[in-house]
Amino acid sequence: MCLRVVLVEPEGEVNVGFVARVMKNFGFKNLILVNPKVSVEDALSYASHGDDVLKSALICKNIDEAIKGCSLVAATSSRVSVGEDLLRIPMTIKEFAKKVAQLKDANIAILFGRESVGLTREEIEKSHVLVTIPASKDYPSLNLSHAVAIVLYEIFSAKAETSQAGIVEQPKPKEMEALLKNVEQAVRALKMPAYRERKTEIVLKRVIGRAFISRHEAYVLSGFFRKVHLLLSRSEK
Repeated sequence: MCLRVVLVEPEGEVNVGFVARVMKNFGFKNLILVNPKVSVEDALSYASHGDDVLKSALICKNIDEAIKGCSLVAATSSRVSVGEDLLRIPMTIKEFAKKVAQLKDANIAILFGRESVGLTREEIEKSHVLVTIPASKDYPSLNLSHAVAIVLYEIFSAKAETSQAGIVEQPKPKEMEALLKNVEQAVRALKMPAYRERKTEIVLKRVIGRAFISRHEAYVLSGFFRKVHLLLSRSEK
């Protein structure tokens, strides 16, 4: 598994340093900082033995650059929905970790938002699944470095408990992109009102993301949606 911890516009050098440290604790090394508001040098004193993780961190201008080449992108948020807001229907970190632990040769990015306001809706839309850490309703928002620590601990633990028999080969990034493109084209070929079209695309993308489909399943689904698109396009002629 290749896992990227992506911090979107982090605002505090203490948190950035602590994130590098906790990544070292659980054996993860791919740290990406998107348009950081602090300097790596200022954060180094808080990284302890994770200073090598921080020194090798990749700095990107935007999220698209940070998640390039990933077939699974997860966004994290304490703001979730019970169904009204389709974009914010989450899975818990334990559920996510168990699924991730079963993926073979997966390229995964996990997005963590700003300490002050988290991730925007536009940024969450770039993910396949939304992950949340269950916490008190009185104060569900966790400190950035604490959230990263919990997420990585759960993934680390799930990997240790997963048998090889349960490993699933995940679609390659280009295969997942092709599937989602075919989904989009099939939906748009239905000629629905714009708001229903967008809603349907979000639902299908989220369902596919939460299902953690195998490479073969992605191939079958991609072919199905491609045929739906072709049939609907021909019926218009």
